Amino acid sequence: MKNDLGFKFLLYSRISRSMAIIYMTLASPLYLSLINISLPNIGLIYLGIMVFSSVLSLSLGVMGDRIGFRKTLMISELPPILGLFILWLTTNVYLITFAVIIGGIGGLAGGLRGSFSPGLSAFTANNYKDEKERVKKLSLLNRTSSIGSIIGAILLMSHSLLQSFFGGIYAYRILFLFAAILMLFSLISLYFVQENARPKKSTRVMKKESSRYVLRIAALNALNGSGLGISLPLLPLLFSLAFGLPKDTTALYIGLIYIPSYIATALGSHIAHKVHFKSGILAIASRTRMLAGLLLIAMGIVFAMQYTKIFAFLPLLGIAALLYSIRSFNAGIGSPSVITVNIKGVHVEDYGTASSIQGLSGTISQSSIGAGGYLIEYALPLPLFVGGALQLASGFLYPKLLGRYFK
Repeated sequence: MKNDLGFKFLLYSRISRSMAIIYMTLASPLYLSLINISLPNIGLIYLGIMVFSSVLSLSLGVMGDRIGFRKTLMISELPPILGLFILWLTTNVYLITFAVIIGGIGGLAGGLRGSFSPGLSAFTANNYKDEKERVKKLSLLNRTSSIGSIIGAILLMSHSLLQSFFGGIYAYRILFLFAAILMLFSLISLYFVQENARPKKSTRVMKKESSRYVLRIAALNALNGSGLGISLPLLPLLFSLAFGLPKDTTALYIGLIYIPSYIATALGSHIAHKVHFKSGILAIASRTRMLAGLLLIAMGIVFAMQYTKIFAFLPLLGIAALLYSIRSFNAGIGSPSVITVNIKGVHVEDYGTASSIQGLSGTISQSSIGAGGYLIEYALPLPLFVGGALQLASGFLYPKLLGRYFK
């Protein structure tokens, strides 16, 4: 595997990382609710998560251009490992809050969540110069991560069995320990990954031509991230509240909702590179983001039906879960094109800084989760409508802001 730069070890890392991160992302809002932290306070905790993730992402991106992206990938595994071990060890609310904030869950519970960590986009762009090869590698990484996400959701479902022996809180803690071990395996796997040489950094931040492009991507990511932050991080809890899921089997239901979505993500990732070369990466990035926004709005309509008891005779939980799976399939198709578009107009020596600034804009904007927590209390389906509209607008603006770079 020397010529492939140890890509198989990167796959090992992403599958084990996805198992751990998806479990933690799905379990954390349920766990925080179980230990009697209120919805507005959970929203504030997630605001802290976004701030920490933003600082970490920017720091590691800038470092990556200087010390190497493989090293930043390894460093980014350390906070989740520490956070998961703390969650296993303690029941102190303040320590739990600290652990959740540093634990790497500053994102969504989608099938691609565990795949990405600071430096991965830059690492992939640097190692695989050919655009066609890059999209194929990203598609394979996404497909592998989606498989790990399925196992992460099964871990959450196992809580329903474990709690009969250990109680609800301690069952979560046992699974946090298992997730920490998986993160350690991810870190060890990255040691065997190789990295192509990079050009020496010639500027303090980035070249002028890179900065112009990055600002356009950052604006799109900020709009998209605001929509995602409002609507999706608390979605497991939203499902639980809207459909009155029994407390002792909530984890089981959430796992059953998310597993089909992760399978759908894997299927979408499998065909992503074929769709990409038929339609062009900019068109796919734009259309998939617009469709994602429309599907969020459709989910909002279903949640509103449940909330108002209109058409209550319909299997609304199943319909909402199906729409989320379709959205995940769409994400699997669109993600490689979105990542490739993000790096298209960036100079090779700026990959790390550029990808971190782009990621930072999306992560900071996801601090809108604080507003999402309050919107749920005002009207339970409202975050899905607002989030969907913002994501739809982001997709619509892709060709408007970036079209000149793809002529």
